[in-house]
Parts: sequence; C-alpha cells; structure tokens
Amino acid sequence: MNFTRQMALPVAAAFLVLTAGPALAGPRLGGTVSRQGSWAGGGGQVTRNSTTVGPNGRSYTGQSSRLRLGNTVTGQGTVTGPNGQSVTTQATTTRQGNTVNHTGTATGPNGQTVTDQRTTTLEGNTVTRDKTLTGPNGQAVTTQSTLTKDGNTVTRQGTTTGPNGKTVTEQSTLTRDGNTVTRQGTLTAPNGQTATTQGTLTKDGNTVSRQGVVTAPRGQTVTSSGTATRNGNTVTHQGVVTGPNGGQATTQSTSILTRNGTATSTPGQ
Repeated sequence: MNFTRQMALPVAAAFLVLTAGPALAGPRLGGTVSRQGSWAGGGGQVTRNSTTVGPNGRSYTGQSSRLRLGNTVTGQGTVTGPNGQSVTTQATTTRQGNTVNHTGTATGPNGQTVTDQRTTTLEGNTVTRDKTLTGPNGQAVTTQSTLTKDGNTVTRQGTTTGPNGKTVTEQSTLTRDGNTVTRQGTLTAPNGQTATTQGTLTKDGNTVSRQGVVTAPRGQTVTSSGTATRNGNTVTHQGVVTGPNGGQATTQSTSILTRNGTATSTPGQ
C-alpha cells in the first residue's frame, strides 16, 4: 500500500470541499460516486477500462493503455462523458540515468489542447521536479518542487506560479516511526492566507488506517478517516469525509487483484 497516495487523496478531496463553499460543505457532501474498473496486463502493456457514475446518475467511461519499451513508457487514453463528447490523452515518459522526462497532451471535444511537460531528477536523497502546464490560449502554469529524505523524514517544498505571476507555496513533512507515518503541511495563497494539513497513517497487520484534518484560513475544517485492508488478493476500502457543516460522504469499495492477469474493482454504496 502506497503511504503517500493514501495520504494525498483525502487531502485533495478536503481542499475541494473547503474551496467549493457552502454548497458542497453542506448537505451535498452526502452524494455518492461509484466506480467500476478492469485492468489487464502482460508483455509490458497494461490496459484499463472504467465506468464512473456520479450522484446524479450520469456516467463517464474511460479507456487507456500503457506500453513499456526499454526506458520509455507511452500511453494513450479516452474519457467520454454522458453527452458523448470525449477527451483524449497521449503521453510519453522516458528515463535517462537519474532523470525522467514526461510530455503529455490532452485534447478536448472542440480540438483545444493542454500540454504537460515535466522533468524529475534524483540526486542523492533529493528529488527535484519542474513542471509546465500550458493551456489552449498559450498561458502557462509552472511548478517547481523539491523532495528531500533525511533518515525517516521526507520534506517537500514547492512553488506554483500562474500566468499572472501570482504564486502558491507548499511546505510539508512526512515522518515514519515504525508502522506510523505522520504528515504536516502548509499551503500559502498569493494573498498570504494559509491552509494547514495534518494526517496519520498506521499499519497494523494487513490493515492501514488513515486520519486527516485540513484547516482553512478562516478556521473551517474538513476531517477524513478510512481503512484499507488486504486479505489475500482482495483489498477493501472504507472512508468518511466530514465537511465544516457536518455533512458527510462515505465510500466503500472492494478490489480483486490478479498478478499478470486482470484486476476488478467493485465499489459499495
């Protein structure tokens, strides 16, 4: 189980709740999103098909594939919305020594494109990343970040700069102590206001438990908790996100994994 991913997903969801205002922070937080997916792999290629159904019953389908040849991975995908319109993606990732270069393009239904270029470099215990996201109108958002590992602690510092020159900075620390990983972070907006994050991941046997809190500049909080349990080839997930007004969203899913074959995911209600 990936500790970093387990921590990052609820934090991202919490920021969405806090920045969406009362509409999402209140009763609408109770909406349910269900997902079903299948994966097939072999010979360096992985294909994925998925269907996502939102609270309003609208569905989105996705198809993607990735192929690895030597130090290069190429990928392509298509996401189709309920109205039949599609977004296509193409990406190439190449590793050369300690540097990984990634170039991707997303094309919308109207032919407009967004490009993504990233360079990631590992030097000793430090990973640096430069990323540029360019929209259809040529405006770009750049991100520069550094990850440094010192013993059982990983610190991250990052700066994102928008087309107008305004910046958002992020600082976070992850520390592992035995079977527990703690995370503390601060996100600072261009106006100087800050949001803070705190989280804990604990592994006990085949179960990983997660607790997290995101606090907005005005003191509003979003809390999240969840567990992931592996039993043989089956992984079950349960989670709850509680918004500032007490509204909750719950998730339940079961994934069945087969090595060198297929994987299926069946979310609950």
